Amino acid sequence: MPSHIFTLTASLGADAAPAEVWQQLQASPPAGCTYVPEVFPRTPGLRCEREASARLEAVSGVVGEVYAAHGLLLDDLGVEKLSEWIGDGTDQPGSPAGIHAADTAAQALLLAIDRFRRLGHGADTVKAFTEATLNAPRPV
Repeated sequence: MPSHIFTLTASLGADAAPAEVWQQLQASPPAGCTYVPEVFPRTPGLRCEREASARLEAVSGVVGEVYAAHGLLLDDLGVEKLSEWIGDGTDQPGSPAGIHAADTAAQALLLAIDRFRRLGHGADTVKAFTEATLNAPRPV
């Protein structure tokens, strides 16, 4: 199974969670992750290496673990300009363009999930929205 290396932060930086949450992450990061005090100025985060069949699976595993344990959504993979799509291909190690494309898609989805939560929607709504969008028949 391929190993995926990535860095996760919260788009709101240190203000995304109380100091004790960041202290807990520093003391006990998820498996395969190391706490980084400043990924960006005033923005702590996690540097992770996870084995998974796809990059999105590796990222979502860490995001889910941190949210379940601390209520903190790590929604930033360091993609600066989400509107700039760079490259196609796979999200497997060794495909830099594919990895950037996967990180862009994952970060956009994580930001959207945060907005869904703030609007009061749960996983069922997000899943239904995603399935309706992805499974819509294409015009002939």
